[in-house]
Amino acid sequence: MKISKKINIKGMMCSGCEAIITEALVEIDGVIEVKADYPSGMCQISFENNNISLEDIYKTIEQKGYEIDLTSDSKGGIFVKISVSLLALLGIILLMVFSRKLWHQFSVPDISSQLSYGMIFIVGLITGLHCIGMCGNFVIGYTVKDAEHGRSAYLSHVLYGVGKTLSYAMFGALFGFIGSVVSITPFISGVSILLAGIFLIIFGLNTLNLFVALKRVRIKQPEAMGRYANRKRRNSRSPFFIGFFSGFLLGCGPLQAMYIMAAGNGDLVEGAKFLAAFGLGTLPALLGFGMATRWLSGTMTHRITQISGVILIVMGSMMLNKGLMKTKSGYDFKSMSTALIEQLNNEQ
Repeated sequence: MKISKKINIKGMMCSGCEAIITEALVEIDGVIEVKADYPSGMCQISFENNNISLEDIYKTIEQKGYEIDLTSDSKGGIFVKISVSLLALLGIILLMVFSRKLWHQFSVPDISSQLSYGMIFIVGLITGLHCIGMCGNFVIGYTVKDAEHGRSAYLSHVLYGVGKTLSYAMFGALFGFIGSVVSITPFISGVSILLAGIFLIIFGLNTLNLFVALKRVRIKQPEAMGRYANRKRRNSRSPFFIGFFSGFLLGCGPLQAMYIMAAGNGDLVEGAKFLAAFGLGTLPALLGFGMATRWLSGTMTHRITQISGVILIVMGSMMLNKGLMKTKSGYDFKSMSTALIEQLNNEQ
């Protein structure tokens, strides 16, 4: 007997999550059709209940690091979400006001695009916590195979890291080349930083499940490309190619922000360097926590991801204000304070 069911899922954070859930469910015998939707947090599935039960479907989804939501929001819950969302908006405004000071504390010498490699690496480091959900199972997979054959996983980790970083650098160079076709002015470069900051803030808010409508603000990756990348990762025996095809999943918000930065820089080589720095940043958290997911509970992993969302909001606010300053639209507190001191001296 054919059954159609809508499943509410917690923990989807980008289009890549749609692909992961869809790919996992379509492999189950008895499943006819699957349509996962990240913005609504729902999965529409049709299956033959003679071959598989709904509990088996739930278990498959949970094994991928997501939670099944069997409850509906009460009025009280909605009120709490609205209150938290308003507080988050106020927090972002405050971060914008003080981000000039934060930027100078965290930045290293600027490069041509006015964004440091160190800042990009840090964004990658934080994003790596999100990568656990998307790539952690693949890391665990080749690690287990190495253990079964009695060999160390260090070489596999190196191959995976090289493959993923190379893939990111390749796409970074592509977007840098696209940007080079356009005449990049300081204003356009500032706009790219501004847009990257907006993408980071939106991704952070979506990680915290705030302002649900923002989940529809995204650059959706072609479904065929996502299916191709997941199929290649799943069928690849070499950790290098597992990492390499991970770079083909372009649905991640911070990754899209970095591609915008690469295009705004307007240079093929610098674009490759940008994304290489970002890719290297994602590796420590992914390789460390990815293996630890065998011992971490789903709730703990979810909490770690939420913390990364908060940090990304902070980083995004800093980048947003940096872009505003470069486009001559933001706050330059240093100039403002200097002008104020001169005015006070003249009055005296």
